[in-house]
Amino acid sequence: MEIKKVKVDPFEKSIFPCLQFNVEIAYTKYDEIIVNIGGYLESDDGKIIAVVNEDLPKILTSRGELWAKDSYYSKEFKEDIYKATLIAILDKKSLDYLENSRKRDKKGNAKLILNLHVKFLKSRTLISHLHVIEPEHIALTPKVRLSSGREEIGKIVVYAYDPEFIAVSSNQWVLSGDKSPVFLELMECSLKYEITISSSDWIHDYAPKLGLGEYFVVEIPKGRMIIQDAWSYIEKAEECFRRWDSKGVYAYCREAGKLLNNEIEKKFGKNSFIYNERWGWGYAKFEHLASLDLHIEDIKRSQKYKEEEIKVGRSDAEHLLIITKALIKYAEELLQESSSS
Repeated sequence: MEIKKVKVDPFEKSIFPCLQFNVEIAYTKYDEIIVNIGGYLESDDGKIIAVVNEDLPKILTSRGELWAKDSYYSKEFKEDIYKATLIAILDKKSLDYLENSRKRDKKGNAKLILNLHVKFLKSRTLISHLHVIEPEHIALTPKVRLSSGREEIGKIVVYAYDPEFIAVSSNQWVLSGDKSPVFLELMECSLKYEITISSSDWIHDYAPKLGLGEYFVVEIPKGRMIIQDAWSYIEKAEECFRRWDSKGVYAYCREAGKLLNNEIEKKFGKNSFIYNERWGWGYAKFEHLASLDLHIEDIKRSQKYKEEEIKVGRSDAEHLLIITKALIKYAEELLQESSSS
Protein backbone atom coordinates (compact mmCIF):
# COMPACT_ATOMS: atom_id res chain seq x y z
CA MET A 1 0.00 0.00 0.00
CA GLU A 2 1.42 3.38 -1.00
CA ILE A 3 0.41 6.93 -1.86
CA LYS A 4 0.55 7.39 -5.62
CA LYS A 5 -0.60 10.97 -6.01
CA VAL A 6 -1.66 13.99 -3.94
CA LYS A 7 -3.30 17.19 -5.15
CA VAL A 8 -3.67 20.01 -2.64
CA ASP A 9 -6.01 23.01 -2.87
CA PRO A 10 -7.48 25.60 -0.50
CA PHE A 11 -10.81 24.37 0.87
CA GLU A 12 -13.31 27.23 0.72
CA LYS A 13 -16.46 25.63 2.15
CA SER A 14 -15.42 26.24 5.74
CA ILE A 15 -15.37 29.36 7.88
CA PHE A 16 -11.94 28.19 9.07
CA PRO A 17 -8.85 28.21 6.84
CA CYS A 18 -8.50 24.69 5.42
CA LEU A 19 -6.47 22.70 2.93
CA GLN A 20 -8.03 19.92 0.88
CA PHE A 21 -5.92 16.93 -0.18
CA ASN A 22 -7.15 14.69 -2.98
CA VAL A 23 -5.18 11.51 -2.35
CA GLU A 24 -4.79 8.38 -4.47
CA ILE A 25 -3.67 5.28 -2.55
CA ALA A 26 -2.71 2.01 -4.23
CA TYR A 27 -4.10 -1.14 -2.57
CA THR A 28 -4.79 -4.77 -3.53
CA LYS A 29 -8.36 -5.22 -4.73
CA TYR A 30 -10.32 -8.16 -3.18
CA ASP A 31 -7.47 -8.74 -0.71
CA GLU A 32 -7.87 -5.40 1.13
CA ILE A 33 -10.63 -2.89 1.90
CA ILE A 34 -9.68 0.56 3.21
CA VAL A 35 -12.10 1.54 5.98
CA ASN A 36 -10.60 4.70 7.50
CA ILE A 37 -7.89 7.28 6.82
CA GLY A 38 -6.59 9.86 9.28
CA GLY A 39 -3.32 11.39 10.28
CA TYR A 40 -1.39 14.63 10.47
CA LEU A 41 -0.18 17.46 8.31
CA GLU A 42 3.40 18.30 9.23
CA SER A 43 5.86 21.07 8.41
CA ASP A 44 9.13 20.27 6.66
CA ASP A 45 10.85 19.97 10.05
CA GLY A 46 8.32 17.39 11.27
CA LYS A 47 6.16 19.62 13.48
CA ILE A 48 2.44 18.73 13.48
CA ILE A 49 0.44 21.74 12.27
CA ALA A 50 -2.97 20.12 11.69
CA VAL A 51 -4.98 16.92 11.94
CA VAL A 52 -6.31 15.46 8.68
CA ASN A 53 -9.40 13.29 8.28
CA GLU A 54 -11.32 11.83 5.39
CA ASP A 55 -14.44 13.88 4.68
CA LEU A 56 -16.57 10.77 4.08
CA PRO A 57 -14.96 7.30 4.20
CA LYS A 58 -15.73 5.24 1.09
CA ILE A 59 -16.80 2.29 3.24
CA LEU A 60 -19.94 4.34 4.02
CA THR A 61 -20.78 5.13 0.41
CA SER A 62 -19.70 2.10 -1.61
CA ARG A 63 -19.44 -1.68 -1.28
CA GLY A 64 -16.27 -3.72 -1.24
CA GLU A 65 -15.52 -7.42 -1.44
CA LEU A 66 -12.92 -9.57 0.30
CA TRP A 67 -12.17 -12.88 -1.37
CA ALA A 68 -10.66 -16.10 -0.11
CA LYS A 69 -7.38 -17.08 -1.73
CA ASP A 70 -6.67 -19.98 -4.00
CA SER A 71 -4.73 -20.42 -7.22
CA TYR A 72 -7.65 -19.38 -9.40
CA TYR A 73 -9.20 -16.47 -7.54
CA SER A 74 -5.86 -15.01 -6.46
CA LYS A 75 -5.22 -14.20 -10.11
CA GLU A 76 -7.91 -11.53 -9.81
CA PHE A 77 -6.09 -9.78 -6.92
CA LYS A 78 -4.55 -6.73 -8.52
CA GLU A 79 -3.55 -3.17 -7.68
CA ASP A 80 -6.39 -0.67 -7.59
CA ILE A 81 -6.63 2.99 -6.60
CA TYR A 82 -8.55 4.27 -3.59
CA LYS A 83 -9.43 7.96 -3.96
CA ALA A 84 -9.91 9.94 -0.77
CA THR A 85 -10.54 13.59 0.06
CA LEU A 86 -8.79 14.71 3.24
CA ILE A 87 -9.38 18.01 5.03
CA ALA A 88 -6.87 19.82 7.27
CA ILE A 89 -8.20 22.69 9.41
CA LEU A 90 -5.51 25.30 10.11
CA ASP A 91 -5.50 27.81 12.94
CA LYS A 92 -3.53 31.05 13.22
CA LYS A 93 -0.64 29.43 15.05
CA SER A 94 -0.21 26.72 12.42
CA LEU A 95 -0.45 29.27 9.59
CA ASP A 96 2.18 31.48 11.25
CA TYR A 97 4.48 28.49 11.69
CA LEU A 98 3.99 27.50 8.05
CA GLU A 99 4.74 31.05 6.90
CA ASN A 100 7.93 31.19 8.98
CA SER A 101 9.13 27.85 7.63
CA ARG A 102 8.38 29.06 4.10
CA LYS A 103 10.52 32.15 4.69
CA ARG A 104 13.41 29.92 5.72
CA ASP A 105 13.30 28.22 2.33
CA LYS A 106 15.61 29.88 -0.22
CA LYS A 107 12.88 29.88 -2.87
CA GLY A 108 10.04 30.70 -0.48
CA ASN A 109 8.26 27.41 -1.21
CA ALA A 110 5.80 25.91 1.25
CA LYS A 111 6.87 22.36 2.13
CA LEU A 112 4.43 19.96 3.79
CA ILE A 113 4.45 16.33 4.84
CA LEU A 114 1.24 14.30 4.76
CA ASN A 115 1.55 11.59 7.41
CA LEU A 116 -1.39 9.19 7.10
CA HIS A 117 -2.59 6.22 9.15
CA VAL A 118 -4.69 3.88 7.01
CA LYS A 119 -6.94 1.24 8.61
CA PHE A 120 -7.97 -1.59 6.33
CA LEU A 121 -9.49 -5.06 6.36
CA LYS A 122 -7.33 -7.84 4.97
CA SER A 123 -8.52 -11.30 3.94
CA ARG A 124 -6.79 -14.20 5.69
CA THR A 125 -9.22 -16.77 4.27
CA LEU A 126 -8.04 -19.72 2.17
CA ILE A 127 -10.02 -22.14 0.03
CA SER A 128 -9.10 -25.68 1.07
CA HIS A 129 -8.65 -28.33 -1.61
CA LEU A 130 -11.51 -30.66 -0.59
CA HIS A 131 -13.64 -32.49 -3.15
CA VAL A 132 -16.72 -34.75 -3.11
CA ILE A 133 -16.41 -38.28 -4.54
CA GLU A 134 -18.82 -41.20 -4.81
CA PRO A 135 -18.26 -43.88 -2.06
CA GLU A 136 -18.32 -46.75 -4.54
CA HIS A 137 -15.23 -45.25 -6.21
CA ILE A 138 -13.27 -46.47 -3.19
CA ALA A 139 -15.29 -49.68 -2.66
CA LEU A 140 -17.59 -48.40 0.10
CA THR A 141 -21.34 -48.70 0.41
CA PRO A 142 -23.13 -45.53 -0.61
CA LYS A 143 -25.62 -45.82 2.26
CA VAL A 144 -24.91 -44.15 5.58
CA ARG A 145 -26.85 -44.92 8.79
CA LEU A 146 -27.65 -41.70 10.62
CA SER A 147 -28.01 -41.35 14.40
CA SER A 148 -31.79 -41.44 13.96
CA GLY A 149 -31.54 -44.88 12.43
CA ARG A 150 -32.48 -43.66 8.99
CA GLU A 151 -30.26 -44.61 6.07
CA GLU A 152 -29.25 -42.00 3.49
CA ILE A 153 -27.10 -41.99 0.41
CA GLY A 154 -23.78 -40.53 1.54
CA LYS A 155 -20.70 -39.10 -0.10
CA ILE A 156 -17.12 -38.84 1.10
CA VAL A 157 -15.16 -35.61 1.39
CA VAL A 158 -11.51 -36.10 0.45
CA TYR A 159 -8.53 -33.83 -0.11
CA ALA A 160 -7.07 -33.60 -3.59
CA TYR A 161 -4.85 -30.71 -4.62
CA ASP A 162 -5.99 -29.00 -7.81
CA PRO A 163 -4.25 -25.69 -8.76
CA GLU A 164 -7.13 -24.87 -11.15
CA PHE A 165 -9.90 -25.71 -8.68
CA ILE A 166 -13.26 -24.03 -9.21
CA ALA A 167 -16.25 -25.07 -7.10
CA VAL A 168 -19.18 -25.91 -9.36
CA SER A 169 -21.81 -26.37 -6.65
CA SER A 170 -23.01 -23.89 -4.10
CA ASN A 171 -22.48 -24.50 -0.37
CA GLN A 172 -19.42 -26.64 -0.98
CA TRP A 173 -16.79 -24.08 -0.07
CA VAL A 174 -14.43 -25.28 2.65
CA LEU A 175 -12.58 -22.36 4.13
CA SER A 176 -9.80 -21.94 6.65
CA GLY A 177 -7.68 -19.20 8.11
CA ASP A 178 -4.14 -18.61 6.89
CA LYS A 179 -2.12 -20.71 9.40
CA SER A 180 -4.56 -19.70 12.15
CA PRO A 181 -8.30 -19.45 12.91
CA VAL A 182 -8.23 -15.81 11.72
CA PHE A 183 -10.35 -15.27 8.61
CA LEU A 184 -10.36 -11.47 8.59
CA GLU A 185 -7.90 -9.00 10.07
CA LEU A 186 -8.16 -5.27 10.81
CA MET A 187 -4.76 -3.76 10.08
CA GLU A 188 -3.13 -0.31 10.00
CA CYS A 189 -0.22 1.08 8.04
CA SER A 190 1.54 4.47 7.97
CA LEU A 191 2.14 6.33 4.73
CA LYS A 192 4.10 9.54 4.15
CA TYR A 193 4.08 11.93 1.22
CA GLU A 194 6.10 15.13 0.78
CA ILE A 195 4.39 18.10 -0.88
CA THR A 196 5.99 21.28 -2.24
CA ILE A 197 3.87 24.32 -3.11
CA SER A 198 5.81 26.86 -5.14
CA SER A 199 6.22 30.37 -3.78
CA SER A 200 4.23 31.93 -6.63
CA ASP A 201 1.32 29.49 -6.21
CA TRP A 202 1.30 30.03 -2.45
CA ILE A 203 1.27 33.82 -2.79
CA HIS A 204 -1.34 34.06 -5.55
CA ASP A 205 -3.59 31.02 -5.01
CA TYR A 206 -3.31 29.89 -1.39
CA ALA A 207 -2.52 32.85 0.88
CA PRO A 208 -5.61 35.00 0.01
CA LYS A 209 -7.96 32.01 0.44
CA LEU A 210 -6.37 31.03 3.75
CA GLY A 211 -6.82 34.52 5.17
CA LEU A 212 -3.15 35.45 5.00
CA GLY A 213 -3.87 38.60 3.02
CA GLU A 214 -2.49 39.79 -0.27
CA TYR A 215 1.22 39.84 -1.07
CA PHE A 216 3.21 42.56 -2.73
CA VAL A 217 5.56 40.70 -5.08
CA VAL A 218 8.73 42.27 -6.44
CA GLU A 219 10.95 40.50 -8.94
CA ILE A 220 14.49 40.83 -7.60
CA PRO A 221 17.25 40.74 -10.22
CA LYS A 222 20.55 39.30 -9.07
CA GLY A 223 22.71 39.63 -12.15
CA ARG A 224 25.18 42.29 -10.99
CA MET A 225 27.51 42.02 -8.02
CA ILE A 226 26.22 45.29 -6.57
CA ILE A 227 22.68 43.88 -6.56
CA GLN A 228 23.87 40.65 -4.95
CA ASP A 229 25.53 42.62 -2.16
CA ALA A 230 22.36 44.65 -1.59
CA TRP A 231 20.31 41.46 -1.56
CA SER A 232 22.55 39.96 1.14
CA TYR A 233 21.60 42.94 3.35
CA ILE A 234 17.93 42.19 2.67
CA GLU A 235 18.37 38.55 3.72
CA LYS A 236 19.92 39.70 7.00
CA ALA A 237 17.09 42.20 7.48
CA GLU A 238 14.49 39.47 6.94
CA GLU A 239 16.22 37.27 9.50
CA CYS A 240 16.02 40.16 11.99
CA PHE A 241 12.32 40.54 11.14
CA ARG A 242 11.66 36.89 11.97
CA ARG A 243 13.35 37.38 15.35
CA TRP A 244 11.57 40.74 15.68
CA ASP A 245 14.76 42.77 15.94
CA SER A 246 13.33 45.96 14.51
CA LYS A 247 16.57 47.94 14.77
CA GLY A 248 18.36 45.21 12.81
CA VAL A 249 15.73 45.42 10.05
CA TYR A 250 16.15 49.18 9.76
CA ALA A 251 19.96 49.06 9.95
CA TYR A 252 20.38 46.45 7.19
CA CYS A 253 17.80 48.09 4.90
CA ARG A 254 19.55 51.41 5.36
CA GLU A 255 22.91 49.84 4.46
CA ALA A 256 21.39 48.31 1.31
CA GLY A 257 20.11 51.77 0.31
CA LYS A 258 23.50 53.39 0.91
CA LEU A 259 25.17 50.74 -1.22
CA LEU A 260 22.77 51.40 -4.10
CA ASN A 261 23.08 55.19 -3.76
CA ASN A 262 26.88 55.04 -3.96
CA GLU A 263 26.68 52.90 -7.08
CA ILE A 264 24.21 55.23 -8.83
CA GLU A 265 26.30 58.28 -7.91
CA LYS A 266 29.48 56.58 -9.12
CA LYS A 267 27.85 55.54 -12.40
CA PHE A 268 26.03 58.75 -13.39
CA GLY A 269 27.71 61.52 -11.38
CA LYS A 270 26.31 63.64 -8.58
CA ASN A 271 25.16 66.43 -10.91
CA SER A 272 23.38 64.20 -13.44
CA PHE A 273 19.65 64.31 -14.13
CA ILE A 274 19.32 60.61 -13.28
CA TYR A 275 21.02 60.93 -9.90
CA ASN A 276 19.36 64.21 -8.84
CA GLU A 277 15.87 63.94 -10.25
CA ARG A 278 15.01 60.33 -11.04
CA TRP A 279 16.93 58.55 -8.29
CA GLY A 280 17.46 61.36 -5.83
CA TRP A 281 13.87 62.13 -4.87
CA GLY A 282 12.99 58.50 -4.27
CA TYR A 283 16.16 57.79 -2.34
CA ALA A 284 15.71 60.85 -0.12
CA LYS A 285 12.30 59.59 1.01
CA PHE A 286 13.71 56.09 1.49
CA GLU A 287 16.58 57.39 3.62
CA HIS A 288 14.11 59.22 5.87
CA LEU A 289 11.95 56.09 6.17
CA ALA A 290 14.94 53.83 6.89
CA SER A 291 16.14 56.11 9.70
CA LEU A 292 12.92 56.06 11.72
CA ASP A 293 13.67 53.24 14.17
CA LEU A 294 17.30 54.30 14.53
CA HIS A 295 16.25 57.75 15.73
CA ILE A 296 13.21 56.77 17.78
CA GLU A 297 14.86 57.86 21.06
CA ASP A 298 15.69 61.28 19.60
CA ILE A 299 12.06 61.70 18.59
CA LYS A 300 10.94 60.83 22.11
CA ARG A 301 13.27 63.41 23.62
CA SER A 302 11.89 66.11 21.31
CA GLN A 303 8.53 65.81 23.09
CA LYS A 304 6.89 66.75 19.81
CA TYR A 305 4.45 63.83 20.01
CA LYS A 306 2.66 61.88 22.69
CA GLU A 307 5.03 59.26 24.04
CA GLU A 308 2.55 56.39 23.64
CA GLU A 309 2.34 57.18 19.91
CA ILE A 310 6.08 56.93 19.33
CA LYS A 311 6.72 53.30 18.40
CA VAL A 312 7.64 51.12 15.45
CA GLY A 313 5.49 48.06 14.72
CA ARG A 314 5.80 45.01 12.50
CA SER A 315 3.81 46.72 9.76
CA ASP A 316 6.41 49.52 9.64
CA ALA A 317 9.30 47.07 9.37
CA GLU A 318 7.52 44.99 6.74
CA HIS A 319 6.75 48.13 4.75
CA LEU A 320 10.43 49.08 4.83
CA LEU A 321 11.44 45.62 3.58
CA ILE A 322 9.06 45.94 0.63
CA ILE A 323 10.29 49.44 -0.22
CA THR A 324 13.93 48.34 -0.03
CA LYS A 325 13.30 45.46 -2.43
CA ALA A 326 11.57 47.85 -4.84
CA LEU A 327 14.55 50.20 -4.53
CA ILE A 328 16.94 47.38 -5.54
CA LYS A 329 14.82 46.66 -8.61
CA TYR A 330 14.74 50.36 -9.54
CA ALA A 331 18.53 50.70 -9.18
CA GLU A 332 19.09 47.67 -11.41
CA GLU A 333 16.81 49.10 -14.09
CA LEU A 334 18.65 52.43 -14.07
CA LEU A 335 21.98 50.66 -14.41
CA GLN A 336 20.64 48.54 -17.28
CA GLU A 337 19.43 51.67 -19.09
CA SER A 338 22.96 53.03 -18.98
CA SER A 339 24.44 49.78 -20.28
CA SER A 340 22.03 49.58 -23.24
CA SER A 341 22.29 53.24 -24.34
